[in-house]
Order: sequence, then C-alpha cells, then structure tokens
Amino acid sequence: MNLQPLFIKAISTPAPFKRAIAHGAIVSIALAVLTSNAFAQTGLQPVQSVLQTLITILTGPIASMIAILAVISCGFLAWTGRFTWGIAGSVIMGIVLVFGSTQIVAFFQSALGH
Repeated sequence: MNLQPLFIKAISTPAPFKRAIAHGAIVSIALAVLTSNAFAQTGLQPVQSVLQTLITILTGPIASMIAILAVISCGFLAWTGRFTWGIAGSVIMGIVLVFGSTQIVAFFQSALGH
C-alpha cells in the first residue's frame, strides 16, 4: 500500500483541521483506554417485561376504548349517510387484529412447531 498520497494530503490539510483531527484522535484513544467492560445481563427478563407491559397497554382497556370510539364513529358516519362497507371492513378488521393478535400468533406458532 502506497502511503505517499495520504502523507501529501495530510501535509496539505489546513492547520485548524489538523488540530481537530489530532484532538479527535486523542479523545478516541482516551475513550478506548478508559472504558470499562460492559456487563451484559444474563437473561432477557427486563426486555420481556417491557414488551409484556406494552402488549398489555395496547390490547387492554385503552385499546377497548379506542375500539368503542371507532364503532361510535361508524355510527355517526352511518347517521350522516357517509358510511361505506370499506370503512366497516376496516374497523372490523382492525378490531379483530388488535384483540385477536395473541391467538393469531399462537396459531401460527403451533402450525410451525414452535
């Protein structure tokens, strides 16, 4: 590997950039030397608990209230004559997917043998 072009490029670099590069290199080396070992957690329990909490929130009472509001909005659309079967299908499919998600995933897991 020919380092001469890199050396010429480094020489022709203006002084402020040379200082910035030097400072960046010093900081990088210092951070690499002074860092401590990262201790990974042995289990996935914290991740699982966060995900379980998120699933409980998204399929619990808040989701029920949102589904009720969606059905109410369908009622208002029907009341004003702007209700279509596409909207009805979207609302019904959304409710089925949100509240049936655990059964759907369990079905596919059992079908695949997991």
